[in-house]
Amino acid sequence: MGYEFTIVDVLSKLIAEHHAHIKHLVAEFEVIPLLKSSYELSIYTGDSHTTYQQDLLGHIEYRSTKPIKAYEKWSITNVDTIIKAIEVNIRASRHLAQFRQSVRDNADEKYLSPSLQSIFRTIEGAAADVTGYKRTQFRQIVSMAEHVPDAESMSFPDSKPEFVLAEVPPTSGPLTPALDVGSDRVKWRQICGFIEVKPSVKEGPNATRPTTVRQIVSQGANYARLIMAARPFQLYVLCIFIYGHKFSLGWYDRRGVIISYDYDIDDDLDILVNAVLQLTTHMTTYQLGHDRSARLLEGHSYYQVEYPSFLVSMDADGDTCLWKTEGRGTATWRAVSVGNKKEGVFVLKTLWRSQTRQSESNIYGHIKSPLPGVAEFSLGDDVRIAVARETHIRVTVGSLRSLIFNDDVGVPDDPVLHRLALKTVGRPLWDAETTRDFILGSLAALKGHQGLVEQGILHRDMSPGNIFLGGPGCAEGWEGFVADLEFASVAQPETETIVSLHLLPPSEGQPNTRGVFCEETVPSSSKAPGAEITGTALFMARELLDLMVISDKSKKVRPAQIKRGVHHDLESFILVLFYAVMRRGLDRRLWYQNEVTGYRIKSLYRTLFGGHTIPEIAEARASFLGIQPLYLFGAVDTSMAVLLYGCWNLLKLQCVATDPEITRKAAAFARLDQRMQWGNGSQGPKLITYAQLYDVYDQAINDLPAAD
Repeated sequence: MGYEFTIVDVLSKLIAEHHAHIKHLVAEFEVIPLLKSSYELSIYTGDSHTTYQQDLLGHIEYRSTKPIKAYEKWSITNVDTIIKAIEVNIRASRHLAQFRQSVRDNADEKYLSPSLQSIFRTIEGAAADVTGYKRTQFRQIVSMAEHVPDAESMSFPDSKPEFVLAEVPPTSGPLTPALDVGSDRVKWRQICGFIEVKPSVKEGPNATRPTTVRQIVSQGANYARLIMAARPFQLYVLCIFIYGHKFSLGWYDRRGVIISYDYDIDDDLDILVNAVLQLTTHMTTYQLGHDRSARLLEGHSYYQVEYPSFLVSMDADGDTCLWKTEGRGTATWRAVSVGNKKEGVFVLKTLWRSQTRQSESNIYGHIKSPLPGVAEFSLGDDVRIAVARETHIRVTVGSLRSLIFNDDVGVPDDPVLHRLALKTVGRPLWDAETTRDFILGSLAALKGHQGLVEQGILHRDMSPGNIFLGGPGCAEGWEGFVADLEFASVAQPETETIVSLHLLPPSEGQPNTRGVFCEETVPSSSKAPGAEITGTALFMARELLDLMVISDKSKKVRPAQIKRGVHHDLESFILVLFYAVMRRGLDRRLWYQNEVTGYRIKSLYRTLFGGHTIPEIAEARASFLGIQPLYLFGAVDTSMAVLLYGCWNLLKLQCVATDPEITRKAAAFARLDQRMQWGNGSQGPKLITYAQLYDVYDQAINDLPAAD
């Protein structure tokens, strides 16, 4: 369902089923750059490393005592004796000495890996050999060498850490059989942690200045977001950084990064041994960050061939409503009710929500009776976990940190884990079998959007993952529908929604001078903006994109306010139509016989919906509106061509209407049009309306073949 740019929750909708073609941005279930959340929209440019560095500023806690507590919390019986025995074993071998020599020789990290791999394997297996320690968990630290983990059907970048913590099948022996990454193909979904290695102490994560983000930290952010995307029920990620003869422990969650003090591999070998032993043999999946309210179905595992199923509830005890997931999911899953009063198939959605705005379940609650063209709500609530007998608390980033670190320091705008079930199950627009299905389905969704507006609800995130086709044999008016009201606004008396640009306050000790666009429903007499702007950047209205581009280029905060309106959503809706039409044709290879046309459409698709930064997206949008894509209109049937042609013109007119300089000169342009008899003098700047779109749809439907 919907996605947007924002601090991934500071890692999230980092995280959802990636539209392979939407890359790092977001749309149905995709991945967003770390520290971008479902409720903040930061501006960023440049490569992903630069992006993560910018986004992490103000969200890193350096030289902290907290990370080591994640390992002390789940202590092994007689752990000191076991660790001492392993230490003796390691020091008696040649591997630690070889590693230290390689560091002194300034060897590249690939030459450090063999010694480290041997040390890790010794830690995993020596405890049982020497002390009789019996492991309860089965994971292995695997050197990825030149191999990239298998992303299966998800479009992940070709990046990977030096070592991954991979879940593996149980074994009767003390040491799990060594994985061959070349033949065994470690999957991203079986990875629950990582170890990143750098050859020099200077490349360590602990910066000396709060305005600096080291490369190893931003790389770790990338790995953490990929783990969370592949394992949608992962709430946080533990890691180890090794740099020269030093190491530190790391923690990534949806509000930032926490890094321990620098330790020496020789002097503090016991700390490294404890961490690796806990990670590979002792800590449970939940202690490593897995959501307790989503447990693997009995007999299922993350390393099995097929994607596993889960039993999901609203709390960790599973004594409320229970669902069994089917197939792969991310933010949303197809699920079957298990032992509930409300039986049947549902869409199950899990998200991190901001406490500063209404929950999605509450927004659905504002809808008066089932509304055709809008997904029907079943139930929803914040997820809770048991902390004592008959005591449950909401799952937030702050509550997780508090439970594990015994730390009550508050987390700014502490995100809350929220879950809801929808009765209406559909298919993506691009799965339409016929043009008729596509047109009638998208029209029903458009009418559903209007129905929401008439009830005072503005969606604000019209994107490919939020517009669906109805199921077979659906009733009239339900041929399609909109879903995902996570970022919707609910109108209040005498209020309006404004968009403004301002600076987010930095975390203590870390300045953040980057502008962030914000919006909030405020009293109409007020000029003060509030919470962040929402929406999927690739499908966001041009007017909003332009503001962000201006801010980024100037590197200054410029006062600006825009009233968020229906026309912004309708512009996004039209962009979704173009996306779905092109994706449908490319997926079905409808244009493969005409190489030139197929190439041009694929290029347009990648350009228009493949941008990684706000300026790239805005530039692609401007190019798209500069010249009519006649080759696309000619490649589809008449009804679809009419729909796209009409929608393209509406986009063009709206982009002109929202440009203040062009609007002021529109009358002069119209007089020249009339004098030169160019035939478009009456086509002045216009904002898109439902009436205009319905006129386009009427003509497209009239042109449908009778047999279609």
